[in-house]
Amino acid sequence: MKRLVAALLPIHAALSWSIGIVVFVCPAVLWPCRGEDLLEVFRQATSTDPVLAREKDLFSANAAGISVARWALGPKMQAYGGAGVASLNLSFGNVFSFASGTTAEYYTVLLTQPLLDGQSIAALRVAKSQAQAQHAMVLYQQQQLILRVVQAYLTVLQAEANQRVAAEQRDLFESVWKQAQAFLAVGRGDVIATSEAKARFDASQSTLTTTKNAVAIARRALERLTHRPVGKLADVGTIQPLGPQPDQIEIWTRTAVDNQPLLHQARALLQTAVAQIEQNRRAQWPVLSLVGSSAALGINAAPLNIESEAGFLTLSVPFFDGQIGARVKQAKAQARASQRYLDNTVDQVKLDTEEAFLNLESSVPQLQSSVTAVASAKTSLDGTKKGYEIGTRSIVDLLTVITDYGSARRDYYIALYNHLLNRVQLKGAAGVLTVEDIQALNELLKKE
Repeated sequence: MKRLVAALLPIHAALSWSIGIVVFVCPAVLWPCRGEDLLEVFRQATSTDPVLAREKDLFSANAAGISVARWALGPKMQAYGGAGVASLNLSFGNVFSFASGTTAEYYTVLLTQPLLDGQSIAALRVAKSQAQAQHAMVLYQQQQLILRVVQAYLTVLQAEANQRVAAEQRDLFESVWKQAQAFLAVGRGDVIATSEAKARFDASQSTLTTTKNAVAIARRALERLTHRPVGKLADVGTIQPLGPQPDQIEIWTRTAVDNQPLLHQARALLQTAVAQIEQNRRAQWPVLSLVGSSAALGINAAPLNIESEAGFLTLSVPFFDGQIGARVKQAKAQARASQRYLDNTVDQVKLDTEEAFLNLESSVPQLQSSVTAVASAKTSLDGTKKGYEIGTRSIVDLLTVITDYGSARRDYYIALYNHLLNRVQLKGAAGVLTVEDIQALNELLKKE
């Protein structure tokens, strides 16, 4: 109990607002356990997380799409060739010749360079906007991975704390029950009180089993992110509760609007939709190209060889294509939908940031009050024990304060880990969560 009281004493050193954490992961079947901080765990998760990997692959595809769109504005070379049976009819003045059933070979090489192609220029803008949207999604998933790793880590610590509390509570109930049995055996006990103690002990056994299973589930969830076994995790030491810094909700919402990757993605998607309207409109534009050609024809029976080289400008003008108008109308509808999505995302990001701010603000007094509640429950437990020993308090009183003490300790751990998670969630909602925040949270862990 002395160790618990010492753990609940607040430290007075100033803490950095940046958030971080340390994790110890141990593939025990391969080498002895050694501590690994959360940064290493995050790197493991980054290299194996399928969600982040998918978004990165999609970004690579979009980056390649820019190259595809850019090459549409570049030169193209095409070659044609063939051989077969041909007939020949030549006339030069009064001279006439005719040959049939003879073989011939030909080839043609065309080099085309677009000079004016408005639709392809617009397509390049579309590709760039799509790549920007996907890049924002990669940044979003990177921050989400930090959140998932931190949350999974703290969930393991919470489950392990619940198991410790359940085990200690079980031991206390067992000692009371055995003492009640001993009193009953010498005629000083109460049958009803002894039965109540036995019932509390049996219930604590069940609770302990439940908490052990919860630890196993939480560890599996963390291993799903790290893709390797996890060993003993460094627990959180004593901390000074720290509210939002700066302590102004408007600053955080403005930060979220400026930095949240989801909003960057929504804005880029809107730019893409607007660019697609222009791309479809420009399908009505003429296309001006510079074409160079080289051709040769060979007739074996003549024998005759014809070679030509030429350079000329081509102008392609679409006079009517009913699909163009329909595609423009479709693109406009998609742009309106993208605008609605952006508006909704702005509202949601603001709401998420405000909620995260208020949750962190509320978690400070919750953690402070939980520390006081544990100390009070411990004092009540010690006093009731002494009262029970001298006969001024009943066994039911003792069982009640043991239950209250366990509940107070569980509430403390819930408040502690929620407070740390709320710190991370606020930065995540604002879109400014980085790896440096993981490093900073290391200072809040006990390096035992």
